[in-house]
Formats: sequence, structure tokens, C-alpha cells
Amino acid sequence: MINQEDAFFGYYPIKPNKVVAQGEAIEIYDLVGKDTVLFHYSVNDNESSTGTQQVQQASMWFNSVWETIARGFDLDGH
Repeated sequence: MINQEDAFFGYYPIKPNKVVAQGEAIEIYDLVGKDTVLFHYSVNDNESSTGTQQVQQASMWFNSVWETIARGFDLDGH
């Protein structure tokens, strides 16, 4: 989302991976999106257009995640 006017969407493949976090090797699922095609949607004067609807729905979804399951993370581990 950019300024509530543009949304980009892509299908990021997910692959298992191992990383070291705080000195411990853990298994994660890694989003591998470097070469993913992004679809661009923009708000325009037509409220029923696909672009306007996509941006509105993406914004609603993002806000619902942020307000419910998102949590802060201290990169320094404190």
C-alpha cells in the first residue's frame, strides 16, 4: 500500500529454510519474492473499478492484521 492510493500484489512462493536466531538454528518458512511479478492497482474516479476496489480491500485487510495479530519485535533482543 502506498498513500492509500496504490496497492501492489504478488504471489510469493514459500520455501522451507533454516536460519540462526540468537545463536540457535531454527526452521522457518521463507517468502521468496525476488523475481515475483507484482500487479499494480490504483484508486481512480470510478468507485466500482477493479483498481479502486482492490486498494480499498487491501487497506482493510492490512488494518485488520495490524490491529489484531501484529506485534512489536525488538531486533536487539531486549
